[in-house]
Amino acid sequence: MLFRQIVFYSLLVGIVSGLVLTVIQAWQVVPIIQGAEFYEEGAGAVEVAVIPALEQAAHVHGDAEEWAPADGFQRTAFTLLSNVITAMGFAMIIMVAMVTSLNLQRSGVSRLDWRHGLIWGAAGYVVFWLAPAVGLPPEIPLQVAAPLEQRQLWWVFAALCTAGGLAGLAFARSPWRWVAPVALVVPHLVGAPHPEGPMFGQQPPEVAIALEALAQQFLGATAIANGALWLVLGLTSAWAVQRIVVSMKVAASRQEDIEAPLV
Repeated sequence: MLFRQIVFYSLLVGIVSGLVLTVIQAWQVVPIIQGAEFYEEGAGAVEVAVIPALEQAAHVHGDAEEWAPADGFQRTAFTLLSNVITAMGFAMIIMVAMVTSLNLQRSGVSRLDWRHGLIWGAAGYVVFWLAPAVGLPPEIPLQVAAPLEQRQLWWVFAALCTAGGLAGLAFARSPWRWVAPVALVVPHLVGAPHPEGPMFGQQPPEVAIALEALAQQFLGATAIANGALWLVLGLTSAWAVQRIVVSMKVAASRQEDIEAPLV
């Protein structure tokens, strides 16, 4: 019953949070990506112009087989779908963590209010966005980056260490609680994978300057968008867990009434 309720509410929370994220992305993030794609299309046109005719035909043929959602409604719809699925996964994680941390026999439902939702949302923001972004800032098209596998491994490493460090600070007993901050800095001491040279070293100087400005704007826009995501996730997940706890207590009370012997 508990698992079924968590899945149901994670779907609901994911829809609300994913919709909020998509709206903010359409307002702030997408225009920056489209600005970078403008330069990317220009770079692609120059590349096609200088390759031999035979290679050009193969290049064009290969591009024709690749599919991508068209700008406008199609792209927005796929972005919304991706955001909802991602938010559902995060909602399930945060709700399981909330339920696990609750001591129902001692605290009751009243301890899990909107303030706790803000705290859990802030923790999720730090774990899944802020800490990894310190080492690996979000990237725009044409930005030079390390191999994808290395970046993925470091991202997971940073998220796990940050989650462990925050959990230790919140729930561990002294003196282990004061050892937990070490986990927060370990990924950054190891260092995130980065390529050598400038971010846009393969582009003309004037294009590189414009892309660097877009990269800075993109970092700020994604920080705001993900902050809003985790704010909504924290608040709605706290509301959902409170409803789950209430329903479980009601069900337990009814079961006790049924099993109580008749006098």
